[in-house]
Amino acid sequence: MAYTKITLQQDLQSLGVSKIEELGDYCWRAYDSAYRSVGDQVIGRMPHLTAAGLYEKVAEIVDKGTMFDAGAQGNLLKMDKWACVINDSWVLGGVHRRAAFRLASPRVLENLWNANQGFFIVTARELVGLLNFGYAQEQIGPYAVLKLRNPERAAAANLIEYDRLIKSGQTFRNAIDLIDKKSPHARLMQEIRGRRSGG
Repeated sequence: MAYTKITLQQDLQSLGVSKIEELGDYCWRAYDSAYRSVGDQVIGRMPHLTAAGLYEKVAEIVDKGTMFDAGAQGNLLKMDKWACVINDSWVLGGVHRRAAFRLASPRVLENLWNANQGFFIVTARELVGLLNFGYAQEQIGPYAVLKLRNPERAAAANLIEYDRLIKSGQTFRNAIDLIDKKSPHARLMQEIRGRRSGG
């Protein structure tokens, strides 16, 4: 079910988000902009989004602009402040409007897992959320696109469930499962996964 500003802030409070007044406004803006947008949302790492010129092409965000600028669309997240919960709110805005999500970054380990500190990179968080909230990936021309297959799961998606998914599933093994099975690194990563799990 779609959030209102009040219900989104209630979920943020339930999660114990600090600076609720400040972050709450950013979360709401990210969610609401994504929810009211049309067309595909684009997920991926900032260098890939920037190199492809997607901020301007997809979201009408020019130069140092952000989603707060007049005319900016919510199809890409770009703000002067970033936090995982802001990004999660943005993803849920697209999920609740049943948007398709185009993947701008290759599904390779370095785009999914921070090996130095042991956590999901934001692209992995986005994929985990989408795959658990009723989406499935398909190839459409040159693009990997996540399309909604289970509207009931999408309607039930919320920040509390998203947080639980990440906390319970943020493992190296799960990052390997997100790798594109056709990538050159896929076989090597499966072997590493087998060794780490004793298989």
